[in-house]
Amino acid sequence: MSVMRQLLGSMKTRGAQSPSVIWHCDGGGADLIYELSVADFSVVRSAASPGVTPYGIGGSRTVIWHCDAGTNRIYELSTLDFSVVRSAASPGAIAQGIGGDPNVIWHCDSFTDREYELSTVDFSVVRFAASPGADPFGTGGAFNVIWHCDFNTIRVYELSVVDFSVVRFAAAPTASPDGIGGK
Repeated sequence: MSVMRQLLGSMKTRGAQSPSVIWHCDGGGADLIYELSVADFSVVRSAASPGVTPYGIGGSRTVIWHCDAGTNRIYELSTLDFSVVRSAASPGAIAQGIGGDPNVIWHCDSFTDREYELSTVDFSVVRFAASPGADPFGTGGAFNVIWHCDFNTIRVYELSVVDFSVVRFAAAPTASPDGIGGK
């Protein structure tokens, strides 16, 4: 699947998907967390975000990872009712993007310009590296892949899960890439 196809549909809102579920967040005023129908993208259910600026969401059918730029926190949310299971401060200053699955959390921060791997146990930093661009606005993926987008370079990237180096990149389809997800 091309890097470009991973970004389609996520320009103004942030979201992540797996084959059986789509989690979505809206930081544009509604400040809600959603489950969307895989069949037609209609809203299955929604709830208030735990923060004031929900900027990233990812995960799988069994786990939801979420970040909020206003509270600068990382959250695990319940897949049943979107309540907070646990949370911790983001390692950077502006929690911008998050993705992963039950085995890994990928996170980016647009203030520190870093890409992080966080512990699924306590959200501590496992490792980090500089973002390939100066303004990381989205990160997603799974245990075996990292998708990343940068507002400054106007590119979407596939990053190595080994060392965060750039595997490949392409120009973003619009001038404001600020969300990415997928497996």
